[in-house]
Amino acid sequence: MKKIPKLKPKGVPIRISNHYPEEMREKRKRLYDLQNSYKEKNISTTIKADKLVSNNNGSVYCEKIARPKTCDILEDPSDKNPSEIHQGKQIEDNGNRFTSHATKVSSVKQVNQVLRDIFRISKVSSATHNIYAYIFTNEDGVMHEGSDDDGEHGAGRALLQKLKDRNVSNCVVVVVSRWFSGKIGARRFRHILEVGMSAVTSVK
Repeated sequence: MKKIPKLKPKGVPIRISNHYPEEMREKRKRLYDLQNSYKEKNISTTIKADKLVSNNNGSVYCEKIARPKTCDILEDPSDKNPSEIHQGKQIEDNGNRFTSHATKVSSVKQVNQVLRDIFRISKVSSATHNIYAYIFTNEDGVMHEGSDDDGEHGAGRALLQKLKDRNVSNCVVVVVSRWFSGKIGARRFRHILEVGMSAVTSVK
């Protein structure tokens, strides 16, 4: 890639670039939007593969917050202030059960804490899948977003897109839990979005 200027004659209408997997291309699109947000604040950054790196101190913007580890969830939370968590409605379909929880966040630290608090709920921890998505704007006015499918391929991204379509940007993290019983096809995505948004609407 560094030799492109020498390999490609000036003026030749040929574009040479890395071929990334679809998931990474989608992530890079989001990083371009984020990079523009930083640019408006005169913060210089560079996109390297699937990472946004600060040209000032070399720090890497973390778009996706990792799923809490088991040891973090089992840790005694008695010395922490529990998050105010709102529960959405429940849907049952062919033995499958879907429910959701949501709350407000304004920082990466809060997202991590909220996920731990929600996963500590006994009925949530027993779910077959716990899909989540979050979107919030930090104190610097920069929007952060991310999602996790937890085995339901594409469900987390669909949930995040639903939040965007509804113009939800008021600091929300939402977890949708599914208890599997039988196959229900694409209906599961409709249920995930429906119960997920029902929890979001209860967040004030």
